[in-house]
Amino acid sequence: MRGTGLRRFIILMLLLLFPLKSFSAEGIKLKYSYSLYSDEKGNGFSQPEGVACGTDSLVVADSGNGRIVLFSLKSGDAKGGKEIKLPQIVYPVRVKISSKGDIFVLDGRARKVTRLNHEGAFLRYVEFGGLPTESMIMPVDIALDDNDNLYVLDVGNSKVLVFGADEKFQRQIEFPKEYGFITDMAVDPKGVIYLVDSVTAIVYSNAQDPSVFSPISSSFKEDLKFAGGMTTDSTGIIYISDQNSGGIIVVGHDGTLQTRLLDFGWNEGSVRYPTEICLDKSSDLFIADRGNSRIEEFTPLIK
Repeated sequence: MRGTGLRRFIILMLLLLFPLKSFSAEGIKLKYSYSLYSDEKGNGFSQPEGVACGTDSLVVADSGNGRIVLFSLKSGDAKGGKEIKLPQIVYPVRVKISSKGDIFVLDGRARKVTRLNHEGAFLRYVEFGGLPTESMIMPVDIALDDNDNLYVLDVGNSKVLVFGADEKFQRQIEFPKEYGFITDMAVDPKGVIYLVDSVTAIVYSNAQDPSVFSPISSSFKEDLKFAGGMTTDSTGIIYISDQNSGGIIVVGHDGTLQTRLLDFGWNEGSVRYPTEICLDKSSDLFIADRGNSRIEEFTPLIK
């Protein structure tokens, strides 16, 4: 499970010295490092759909087992694997970690967002109160920005709902006027929201107008069969996992497809029906490889 310390140190130094030039979207390559298959007691994962990177922790939504597994994380190395199984969480599908270490969990069956502390203890359900109109919310994805504002992808009402760090409602943004099926969302460090349409394979953002989503790309249908997860790096480069054909596409700041990474398969370093992706502070990439019931870690290489 451990990477090579010297290699990671060199990559980190290059990132610090050349943060924008070293990882242009065109130059991104990934090297497989290791896989996580179980918790610290050897109890295996079952079709995990979620993974989240924190400052010093990694959280896995072990969906098939109805639990969360918490690892410590340092320089890309995940250690431990504490099981967190709570009656308030039935089928976790998405997880996020706040700047304070609190864990947000989206339950795909209960359609609730649960907040846990950094050790995995239940704090409360996030109450979706204060909305302009009362309606049933159907969240399919969640995101946090650098200020711990919570974003909820509500497909029931075709909106992105934004709540403050205090969990109070702030605003809502309607989905684009013409769309097929919005399934995933990401928020970059500047607070720009990105959406991906899994039917049209088009990426949208609210970069030009915070209250409106506009397309930033053409259709990626040839390279993206069905989006499974979405994230951005510190510079705003977008990573989207492809559930149906296995792999990741990388989209540049201008909305153009830069590269496709990974292959469909069973071997280490390949993926089957991948879902959520996260990047740690060293830009190491973790992906929930649902079809292979594992979490895989990849180290970025400079081309």
